[in-house]
Amino acid sequence: MVIAPGQGRTVVQAVSPEARQEGIQPGMVVAQARRRCRRLTILPPDFSFYQQIQEKVITSLGMFSPLVEPVGWGHFFIDITGTRRLWGTLLDTADRMRRSVTRDFQLNAAVGLASNKLVSRVAARVIRIQELCDVFPGLEASFLAPLAVNVLPGVGEVTSARLLAELNLKTAGELARISPILLSQIFGAAGQRLRSMALGEDPSPVVTPKSVPMMREEVQLPEDDNHRHRLLGYLYGLVEALGHRLRCQNRCPGELVLTATYADGVQARAGERLAVAGCEFQLDSFLYQAALRLFTRAVQRRIRLRRLSLNVAHLQTPFDQLALFPWDDPGQGKEIKLLRAIDQIRQRYGNGAIHYGRTALPAEHQRQT
Repeated sequence: MVIAPGQGRTVVQAVSPEARQEGIQPGMVVAQARRRCRRLTILPPDFSFYQQIQEKVITSLGMFSPLVEPVGWGHFFIDITGTRRLWGTLLDTADRMRRSVTRDFQLNAAVGLASNKLVSRVAARVIRIQELCDVFPGLEASFLAPLAVNVLPGVGEVTSARLLAELNLKTAGELARISPILLSQIFGAAGQRLRSMALGEDPSPVVTPKSVPMMREEVQLPEDDNHRHRLLGYLYGLVEALGHRLRCQNRCPGELVLTATYADGVQARAGERLAVAGCEFQLDSFLYQAALRLFTRAVQRRIRLRRLSLNVAHLQTPFDQLALFPWDDPGQGKEIKLLRAIDQIRQRYGNGAIHYGRTALPAEHQRQT
């Protein structure tokens, strides 16, 4: 059994132990998973239920530390530095959290305890459920050395195959011994990041969701495509969805990030910081112009695209100096009124009730938020 939002080219989000034994992994395309297991049962995700449980788990973990960072459904980073006087040793605190989640939510957890987020994440992946892995400070590189390179976050099948084909590297320890110059020649700027991960280095802090609010829209193309006109139609569909959510919550974005995933698994990303401004940041036309600039920067290859995602972060309440006279209105007021009317139609009849003709997206396309 797997959890996936649809058939065909949608991506598997979670797998049962039996499906994992058949070689099915999260992130695999559903069509490929079904080829590996003909008896596969596919269940749709229930995002509203997940969100309810996620918030309850965050509240429960918040009793042990105020710094709880969710990283997907059922995955959390918790900074328990300085909690020894309250809860005892760090190992006891981690085990207490594991037992608390099991008791209160009937959820079995695997816990990785380490000095940084990267190593703790790997530690939780290499053990079985209901176990706890403690990596002592200073032994991060030794812990990672015998593990396969694909246990490192972000290292998928394509990167693993490239490391094996070009450098004959199979383990994180072998990767850590490679010259940074050689890795940079093959992987560019990501080469140094790969080596740092292999050494167990990760300076990123645990950040709570409230300090970095964001919204995300993603579209899975029904077929791999490199036709610019159709791709821009999908892009405008993402902008419409984000603009609708921004207006409903009365927020304006401080950062816009576009991620394009090619058919060969390579990702291209481009971002832009936006100056704090008023309601024009909620307009579809403004967001589309910014997204179009990012699309031009990110999509440089001739390979077909498989997925597009658009993120807005650092959300803030917009502020405007209202026009004293109607002739002082720069013309954006009419567009805002039009978009609000469209939003009312969508809220009453659904998101697909009305949209701009330039989207013209196939009805079977998949969008996730």
